[in-house]
Amino acid sequence: MTVAQSVAAILAFSVVLGWVRLLLWQRRAPASSRTRGWRLAALLALQPIAGLLLYSTLFPPASAGKATGTLVIATAGAPRFVTTGAGDRLIALPEASGVVGAERLPDLGTAVRRHPDAGALRIVGSGLEPRDRQATAGLAVRFEPARAPRGLIALQPPGPIAAGARFAVTARAGELAGGSAELLDPASRIVDTQPIGSTGEIALSGTVRAAGTTLFTLRLRDGSRALVEQAAVPVWVPASPSARVVILAGAPGPEVKYLRRWATDAGLAPQVRVDVGGGASLADTPPALTGATLAKVDAVILDDRAWDGLGAGGRQALAAAVRGGMGLVVRITAPVPRGWQVLGLSARGTADVAPVTLGADAPSDDALAARRGPGTRDAPASIAGARDTVPELTRQAVTIAGGIPVLRDIRGTVLAASRGSGRGRVALVSLQDSFALVTSGHGDVHAQLWSELVSAVARRPAGPAVQIEAPAFAGQRMAICGAGSISVTDPGGRGGRALVDPATGAAGCAGYWPDVAGWHHVSGPAARPFYVYPADALQGLRAVDRRAGTLRLVGSGGRTSVGTVEASRGPSWPWFIGWLLVAGLLWWLERARIGRGGVPVFERQTEIASRDPY
Repeated sequence: MTVAQSVAAILAFSVVLGWVRLLLWQRRAPASSRTRGWRLAALLALQPIAGLLLYSTLFPPASAGKATGTLVIATAGAPRFVTTGAGDRLIALPEASGVVGAERLPDLGTAVRRHPDAGALRIVGSGLEPRDRQATAGLAVRFEPARAPRGLIALQPPGPIAAGARFAVTARAGELAGGSAELLDPASRIVDTQPIGSTGEIALSGTVRAAGTTLFTLRLRDGSRALVEQAAVPVWVPASPSARVVILAGAPGPEVKYLRRWATDAGLAPQVRVDVGGGASLADTPPALTGATLAKVDAVILDDRAWDGLGAGGRQALAAAVRGGMGLVVRITAPVPRGWQVLGLSARGTADVAPVTLGADAPSDDALAARRGPGTRDAPASIAGARDTVPELTRQAVTIAGGIPVLRDIRGTVLAASRGSGRGRVALVSLQDSFALVTSGHGDVHAQLWSELVSAVARRPAGPAVQIEAPAFAGQRMAICGAGSISVTDPGGRGGRALVDPATGAAGCAGYWPDVAGWHHVSGPAARPFYVYPADALQGLRAVDRRAGTLRLVGSGGRTSVGTVEASRGPSWPWFIGWLLVAGLLWWLERARIGRGGVPVFERQTEIASRDPY
């Protein structure tokens, strides 16, 4: 119920109470002093009249002289020739170009102030910019949207990622079914490609090896391979401390050897302990499995033999660390007994092994070479295996129950699954010989496999303290949310301060107006970079945003929509004067003797007593 409806209900209830009071007064009064019929009718009639006048004072009706014309507003994407009716005024906003016969104004608010006699708006084109949407208050709005744009209409760049990890780019293309999407690295090499289906959904991925900021490129092509559009994809890899990993093994073997090499190459500085039998072990720095030491560890990787050999105390210490946020990966290397489980994840199966087929994580040889990079002295790119020579691996033939799949082969077989335990996560993996990927020249597949698995369970770092609205464009207001005052440095090194909006409360959101495109940096304890697109970038995406915002404004998703925005109201003072007159008349009529059947006995006695001098 709106405020106006609530006030109307209260006034109607008050009128009914007034009527009941008058009728009870008339009924209980002596016959000689009852109110005459015309006086009672006048009192009953004046009650609703007073209520209507009071309601009109609070909510005056629309002024008939206000809605005498329509403003036709040409926005971005409006046609050159816009049809107007008699009495209409054609206004072109700055985003509309080439509109014939239009009056050019800087914003909608200026147009409404300059033409106060207009009572309605007809919006033509892709829709209103955010700066103009509040100026429609008090006007009926009609929207005639332009045709949906062709090309990129949605883009979701990746958030902060770890060095060497895979990032995902999701997007949507309009009217490009049968075309293709490509993701290019900063060296303009294609790292991923995907055909565009009927829905236009796009999902591409890539990797970045070093911390810092960089720009990838999303390129869209039509069915004839002609370039339709390309857009920058900002990627930020924060310089964060390396994850701390402990590797435990119940026996030496190549799987542990190459797992340790992967962790070292990834900068994880692993601590490794390998049992060799007879109570002896090989270790870099023997890790103590206590609560204090495990609180500093991000993930523990061990096999089933090491898990069983820890004893009850060691397993309880690991379980407590997982509940505190640590990640745990258990490799199944042998048949497991009935009922075997790790922190709620169970495995059951036979003593057999099953084949596993993995695919090279790239759509082409060039993309694979771009993802692998130039190689190193120990592993030069020249010895890397071809894309179609990924070896067949083996896994323990077990079924992992109670978790969410993390790794699958190309046939969809689950190789690893994980589940939450407190604030941390635990995973079981049945893969036996992932080291064969490295020895066959596919170390990139091995590294990606273990990076995905460990990243799925490792201790989560604290998220960025500042949230940035994306995408941001030069010359357009954007929101930056975070605690305290926020200072921003533009690509030229000039500093500026975002203006905090007090209405956002604890969120601490501030408005910032970037002048130039490029990488900007938020200063202070919550320092982080963000990318600002040029003012003319992503035109299709911005057109879709304007269209959606204007359709929400008029309250309908149809092609031609008529809004229910309240019409312009007239002045309140005439109704207030009328209410004062009627209220005064009611006050006088209820107290005057005119129209009464007689003077009550107690009033005559009062009058006589007032005349008696004694």
